[in-house]
Amino acid sequence: MNDVDYIMQSTSTPSTDERRSCRYEVSTNTTTSGVNFTLCMTPIITTSVGPCAASMATPSQVSMTAEQLKAYRYEPGIDERNHPLCDTELDAMFPSGSISLPPPTPQSTFSGFHKQESAHGLNVPLNQLQEYQPSGNLPLIKPDDLQYFDKLLQEVNEESLTPDEQKERKIMKLLLKIKNGTPSMRKAALRKITHQAREFGAGLLLNQILPILMASTLKDQERHLLVKVVERILYKLDDLVRPHVHKICVAIEPLLIDEDHYTRVEGRKIISNVANAAGLSTMISTMRPDMDNLDEYVRNTTARTFAVVASTFGIPDLLPFLKTVCTSKTSWQARHTGIKIIRQIAILQGCAILPHLKSLVEIIEHGLVDKQQKVRTIAALGISALAQAAAPYGIESFDTVLKPLWCGIKLHRGKASYVAHKKIK
Repeated sequence: MNDVDYIMQSTSTPSTDERRSCRYEVSTNTTTSGVNFTLCMTPIITTSVGPCAASMATPSQVSMTAEQLKAYRYEPGIDERNHPLCDTELDAMFPSGSISLPPPTPQSTFSGFHKQESAHGLNVPLNQLQEYQPSGNLPLIKPDDLQYFDKLLQEVNEESLTPDEQKERKIMKLLLKIKNGTPSMRKAALRKITHQAREFGAGLLLNQILPILMASTLKDQERHLLVKVVERILYKLDDLVRPHVHKICVAIEPLLIDEDHYTRVEGRKIISNVANAAGLSTMISTMRPDMDNLDEYVRNTTARTFAVVASTFGIPDLLPFLKTVCTSKTSWQARHTGIKIIRQIAILQGCAILPHLKSLVEIIEHGLVDKQQKVRTIAALGISALAQAAAPYGIESFDTVLKPLWCGIKLHRGKASYVAHKKIK
């Protein structure tokens, strides 16, 4: 027997009962200090903050937003620093011998700055809101809307009204629901006013919608809703809008020069719908007098309107009219507005002017040598807009205006010289 056999015989194999337990093998029936619990279970206890965390991984906490947490941190310090000063603290701050003045008596009039109440009745007491609630299933009338919907606050017998007055009240109710109603109410009213547009008539509808659309207190969402109403009723009325084209243009043209891009797009949509419904001849005959207007604002909005009309019917249909206007000898305002129309067409349509570029340049080129400084300036800006819209193509169309441009650089000074340089670039 060697040493290895001796060691193996002398070492006994431990039994299963005598085998050492693993440290992970803990009996689930183990009891500690008389408390029974199940493994992996969160103890149900009352935490310092919040209710009992029953069967949750962690104790629950009170959720606070960032603003609430910031206020919770800073409010105690603010209250402490801004508490009213007592007499002892005031005596310590001021030198001895100071005299305390009595508080001033109430004054009948304001002295200094004070916030004025709104002229539109924005500061309305709550007890007066019932005065602005029309009868029936109608939304509340805002103080700004009283001048448009004040007739709905009067209790009248609709059967005693004339047919036009009955239609007017129906239109008012539908517009009030569209403007101030709930989404479901607005949707139903919009569908109804669209289907009954020809029954109501173009005159009654536009007389109610356009004043609201031109209000200065109108919000963006409300303007969008009214623009949608105008678009739908124009599609329904079709040729019935011809007598009211100028009225619509006066109300919609300010949207074309608005700072907001989407507002300008909505204005172009309405002008395009009006042009399709009324026709090119009606649009030209209606807006032609505005081209000679002495007010530059009116001429500017008219030029933008004609640019939208050109994009609706196509540039070739408007070229004969533009050629006649730009060569007018009776009014330099008409020449100025006609050239501005071509400039707005180039800005609005971009490279779509390429097939008609040569014709547009020929119409404008005489303005470079006009007697009026404003006409020469707008002609230069028009050439520049055409070149930018057609770039990098169409350089051969500008051959006839290159010589006047170079002469303008040598002769003009100040703003005119800058415009001439801009044309060359």
